[in-house]
Amino acid sequence: MSPEPAFETGQTRSIIEAILLASAQPVSPGKLLGALKGLNGKEIREAVDSLNKQYEDGNHAIRISEAAGGFQLVTAPEYSAWIRQFQDRGQVRLSQAGLETLAMVAFKQPVTRAEIDSIRGVDSAGVLRTLLEVEMVRIVGRSEGLGRPMLFGTTKEFLVHFGLKGLADLPKPKELEELLAEGERKHAMAASGMNDGLSEENLENEIETADSDGKTHPENDEQPE
Repeated sequence: MSPEPAFETGQTRSIIEAILLASAQPVSPGKLLGALKGLNGKEIREAVDSLNKQYEDGNHAIRISEAAGGFQLVTAPEYSAWIRQFQDRGQVRLSQAGLETLAMVAFKQPVTRAEIDSIRGVDSAGVLRTLLEVEMVRIVGRSEGLGRPMLFGTTKEFLVHFGLKGLADLPKPKELEELLAEGERKHAMAASGMNDGLSEENLENEIETADSDGKTHPENDEQPE
């Protein structure tokens, strides 16, 4: 059996950088170790930290961030204004109602639509449908309660979109309260009784229609790795 190849520090950094550039999704430490056989987790971490220092010292516009349990090349925060001007209009952009609903799903998952409606005070079927379409939430099963309503949870795409390593990195309840307070202020200004009028049954029918078009939302699938 041939010995594992030895890597110089500079070569290790370059290989990691190349892998991250080639990947559209966060790359887990395990996958990096699989590509760089002979190295350990500490050496991978040191190489990533060294790359980030190199980017910062050289005033580069990229950084390596941690999201969804892996490493990902991203643009530095100070360039966000220019990125927003450049980005395609097709990028995921959530309304205040979408952010509120997504926050509730994230903090209370698995959660039913009725529970979300009770907290928000308005019908959330349309918002949930949108969040399903943009793959921010998914159906994780059904409640044992009356009628066995659908249970919603977040996706790996949610973690990547918000730059979170995992659900443990979600903001604290106080920060969530501030977000919801702003949403409540806007809802108070809106006409009373204004909602999208979608029922649980209609939402299920919409999802079934999407499934027939090739978009599936399995009820009991595992959270993507």
